[in-house]
Amino acid sequence: MKKGFTLVEVLVVVLIIGILASIALPNYKRSIEKSRATEAMNMIKSLNDAVYAYAAERNACPPAFSKLLIEVPGTKISDTQVNSDYFMYKLNAAANAPIPGTICPGVVAERLQGDVYRIWNPYSTVGNSRTLACMGDNVAAQNICKALGIQTTQTPY
Repeated sequence: MKKGFTLVEVLVVVLIIGILASIALPNYKRSIEKSRATEAMNMIKSLNDAVYAYAAERNACPPAFSKLLIEVPGTKISDTQVNSDYFMYKLNAAANAPIPGTICPGVVAERLQGDVYRIWNPYSTVGNSRTLACMGDNVAAQNICKALGIQTTQTPY
């Protein structure tokens, strides 16, 4: 008697692996996107702190990223725009979200590829902590904002 697997058994195993992969892939993509968004949220908080420090010292809003005490990793597009691998950071862009204690609009991070969404700090107070906001251009982007727990219908502009 020969030992081995029949064609049907191999096909069943391949089918099961395919089903498991189709279930796991969307969760994997969602986790990766949440990680990228978390990186952008941390950068926004750091940049807004740097804008506050600049404004407190000079009583004016910074005209360029180069004037801040923090470096934004990425490609400089203009004095007020830097593109990282996944996000475009815009200085003084959140006109509807001025940084408290200043007249300076906050920083906005906009997703460059895929489903476009924006993250910014609206400085609304929930308890004693400040929160971030996220607005997506389509349903998939809105779902990313929901997954981050910061979805809003507000606009930073």
